[in-house]
Amino acid sequence: MSIEITMPKLSDTMEEGTILRWLKRVGEPVAKGEVLAEVETDKADMELEAEQGGTLGEIRVKEGDSAAVGAVIAVLTDARSTTAAAPPPAAAPPTAATPGLQPPKPSAPVPPPSTQSAKSAAAPPSAPGGAARKRTIAPSPGSAPLAPPTTRGTPGRATQPQPTPRGRQEESKLRRAVAKQMAEAKRDIPHFYVTAEVDMSDASRLRAQLTASETVPERITYTHLIIRALALTLARHPRVNASWSAGGIVYHDDINIGVAVAVEDGLVAPVLRGCQHLSLRQIARTTAELVEKAQAGRFAGDELTGGTFTVSNMGMLDIEEFSAVLIPPQAAILAVGSIKDRPIVRDGHLAVARTMRATLSVDHRILNGVEAGRFLEELKGLLEKPALLVIGPE
Repeated sequence: MSIEITMPKLSDTMEEGTILRWLKRVGEPVAKGEVLAEVETDKADMELEAEQGGTLGEIRVKEGDSAAVGAVIAVLTDARSTTAAAPPPAAAPPTAATPGLQPPKPSAPVPPPSTQSAKSAAAPPSAPGGAARKRTIAPSPGSAPLAPPTTRGTPGRATQPQPTPRGRQEESKLRRAVAKQMAEAKRDIPHFYVTAEVDMSDASRLRAQLTASETVPERITYTHLIIRALALTLARHPRVNASWSAGGIVYHDDINIGVAVAVEDGLVAPVLRGCQHLSLRQIARTTAELVEKAQAGRFAGDELTGGTFTVSNMGMLDIEEFSAVLIPPQAAILAVGSIKDRPIVRDGHLAVARTMRATLSVDHRILNGVEAGRFLEELKGLLEKPALLVIGPE
């Protein structure tokens, strides 16, 4: 029995992948779960794993060559479903350097700005023939995901500044993919924006209580509260959770919220799937697990697909407000600024409250201004009276 190994689709925008190097040679045994090859996509460098055991019978795409998604890149003979551990793969013989190719480095997918204390999310099945793991760098659980990557020096010693780029510089596939997607989004999608100022005073007190509670071991962040509030609000506004496709609107059964997270070479938006079924604590656990996977270099590429809505949070920076670019084919994206003490008028009197400005970017083909305004108004109400956020889904 033989099995064709195909190039998997590892992101919503991936059209082809490049084989950086094969870790198995023709004739070598392969165990289920073993890494067969390193693949460069428009979003990241990935590890392609075998979904079945057997013998590598044929390699059809050489190192340095590219193949379209779904194309056969290798054939596994004597295929068998097995979980038996195989001996460590023999070191691959050195290959001649291919111009323009470098050893895999952390890189990643698209989206806009990122999240306050965000982590990342879940996944659809990958294309047949192989599973993939993404090498990327994610923030530690207590850090700010949008913060740009820094170079850590030896303690007590000044870090050498990086040289200033000069002249023309070839960008990574990730940067080119971001440029292409954002240009198409701004060109083809009629954006409009609605902004609301949200009083987060009660949400701040709730978060402090949950942090201090011994019955809630998860570290609850503002991003978790926002995701939970979005899940509840999107369930009542299915048009905001819809997509534009071939001149029509597609309504989605599940609420899959992408969370924009900064990585070394850009931004990714891992997807929390089925958010309508997740409690606040489950949202916190899921994002923590995915951040851990990302730090371990095991962030599966299919966890970057299938989002129906995205949140981009720059609350860790001193940013009042901003507008995010839509991620096709999603109907909307929420951009969140920092939570600050600001003057407000309450019951006719001047007061100080901890407020946050949230801007909804909207596809005008799917939603009109009143629909977007009502959605943001209801989201604001939930965050300002957040008791419902701690009640689990029915």
